[in-house]
Amino acid sequence: MYTALILAGGSSVRMGRDKAFLEGGVERIINELKKDNCKRIIVLCGTESRAELFSEECWPDPSSEMSVANILRWAIEKLEGVVQVVPCDAFLVNQRLFSLLEYGVPLDKVGRRQPLLARLKASDDLGSSSRVEEMFAYLPSLELGADARLAVNINSPDDLKGI
Repeated sequence: MYTALILAGGSSVRMGRDKAFLEGGVERIINELKKDNCKRIIVLCGTESRAELFSEECWPDPSSEMSVANILRWAIEKLEGVVQVVPCDAFLVNQRLFSLLEYGVPLDKVGRRQPLLARLKASDDLGSSSRVEEMFAYLPSLELGADARLAVNINSPDDLKGI
């Protein structure tokens, strides 16, 4: 089974707007995952009140005090098979990127690991770190060649201008 976890839990202070709805947002990512034959899509939506904002299955965070790594660990432990993590600010991801991803963490266009686009097995030992980078450090890096531009996260209005 291939399950995607879309991280869409906050309104984004740095961006100044909710990234879950920019550039087609979560709905666009959902459509691209479906094109890649993703069988189950879960939006990690943050608070209970955000659950109504999304069309797919939503899981509110079990606690507002948890780090992203701990929320991911909590969610992944409830799943089976292959898990694809996707942040809502990966505005360039598409079916092609998902089809290229194998077990591991893709490298972006400047060679940085993008752990929030990790593909792993739900049965993996995720350790106990509260940092996503450390939690997925065991995963191999995935070279995407020319498609590495698709693995970029957008964190500020200036980043958004560049896409």
